[in-house]
Amino acid sequence: MIIVAEDIKSNPFIDVSVFLFFEDIADKQGVEGFTNYMISQAESLAKAVPEEEYETWEDFANAVSAGESVFSSFEGIKQISPNGFVTEICPFSNAIREYIKRLGNFNQVHREATDHYNNTVQPSAAFSACMMHQTYRQEVAKRIKIAGKPLNYAQIAAKSYTGHVAMPPEAWKKVLLSKAGVSETQGYMEMRENACLYVLYPED
Repeated sequence: MIIVAEDIKSNPFIDVSVFLFFEDIADKQGVEGFTNYMISQAESLAKAVPEEEYETWEDFANAVSAGESVFSSFEGIKQISPNGFVTEICPFSNAIREYIKRLGNFNQVHREATDHYNNTVQPSAAFSACMMHQTYRQEVAKRIKIAGKPLNYAQIAAKSYTGHVAMPPEAWKKVLLSKAGVSETQGYMEMRENACLYVLYPED
């Protein structure tokens, strides 16, 4: 049975400890080691979920929105256009809130790791947790097929707990929004209410 996002309970001790563990890795291995660890963990998690195959795009989209696909195991997802999807609440939001409540502002290493990821992997992260979250989506998409064709995923926008929105360069953004079937105005409006905006589509 797949556990959907709303069923996952938060434990403040675990939530805060996870981010402190990330910071400890950064202390020992530096920003690059921290970044690589987040990516590696997400890849391992994605490989552990079962593969899926859907007969039609509608079947897949409905399963994602209903929380019945491995793609939406850890987050609440809503379809906003033929190929555009949003995550309404970041699955790390409880952990972020508990960290700030108990320890104050995040260690600077999270910003440094985010910048490192954006400069060396892809310019799509708004916070360090995005590195794991987006990598998981990327890898899980490879385990899903629609009518025999692999699923593709591309991030359009992500919003951090501070309200900062990370978006790709203008040329990339226009292509991705077009692929998603979302206007630039709609994209900005969606990011007022949601944590992430991305495009999903079967390989041509």
